[in-house]
Amino acid sequence: MAFTLDFEEHPQLRFRIDNFSVPASARADFQAAMQRNFAFIQTLSGFLWHLVFEKASGPSTFNIVTIAVWESPDAIEKAIAAVRAYYNEIGFNPGAATAEWGVISEVGQYHVLDEVTPANR
Repeated sequence: MAFTLDFEEHPQLRFRIDNFSVPASARADFQAAMQRNFAFIQTLSGFLWHLVFEKASGPSTFNIVTIAVWESPDAIEKAIAAVRAYYNEIGFNPGAATAEWGVISEVGQYHVLDEVTPANR
């Protein structure tokens, strides 16, 4: 699916950027969880786009990075609550799963830094 960052149409875009260090032994389980999460979040209001990166080279300890784009701060907050409820419903505890798999993560919400981003973006 093609996607364009349209800051005029969505001036309050929010990005959920999650970094993961995933051991090879946990890759299949982790990938299944990512795919299940993506299938769910793409149904939520305000979801615009999702992309997964795998490290090709460099000194970072993180080898998987995910980016989800949401149309506003409100949309991302509602999505976080919906994902928690969904995980409770299906009996998935992400903290316990990642600990069991040996996955280390760093997650956060981001917005565009207007002071250094070109006006035409």
